[in-house]
Amino acid sequence: ADLGKICQVYDSFLCEFPLCYGYWRRYADHMLSLGTADKVVEVYEEATKSLAYSVDHWVNYCTFAVMWFDDPADVR
Repeated sequence: ADLGKICQVYDSFLCEFPLCYGYWRRYADHMLSLGTADKVVEVYEEATKSLAYSVDHWVNYCTFAVMWFDDPADVR
């Protein structure tokens, strides 16, 4: 998979439609499947700018953090 092209497509779409929660999640899931956890965090952090009040967003972000990080301080 061409990571640059994938990121470009998601970034372009989400720039136009930042409230499409499902696509932020798909973007993060795709980055995770490629083994790029740092990029997953970047995706969730960027999504937080538009979805700060989305319960679904926070549930998924926190679920990822609990699974990925060992230190509870990192999760918080």
